[in-house]
Amino acid sequence: MVNTMQNALTIDVEDYFQVAALAKWAPQAKWDDFELRVEQNTNKILALCAERDIKATFFVLGWIAERCPAVVRSIVEAGHELASHGYSHQLVYNQTPEVFREETLRSKKLLEDIGGVEV
Repeated sequence: MVNTMQNALTIDVEDYFQVAALAKWAPQAKWDDFELRVEQNTNKILALCAERDIKATFFVLGWIAERCPAVVRSIVEAGHELASHGYSHQLVYNQTPEVFREETLRSKKLLEDIGGVEV
């Protein structure tokens, strides 16, 4: 029997303080002050995927990749697809085209350099 994809699974790799709803209390300028939980949480997701033989696309923030390169490498080593979630998780409709392009290219380069795969 040929295995065919029945569902698509995507994971956004960002930390708890990086959601837009918390921007008032956790502005980007203070992100480095918060405890990072993304590595342990991503490792749990990777373990669950491995246990169930599931492959997913992981959309990683460039900001996370800079601070947690092991997360990026773990995703790639587990055979998942690595993708960009931008650099700083800013809402696209709040960015100029120039800022969007800059953030996208910055994130793409970081992910490719760390993960060793094309994004």
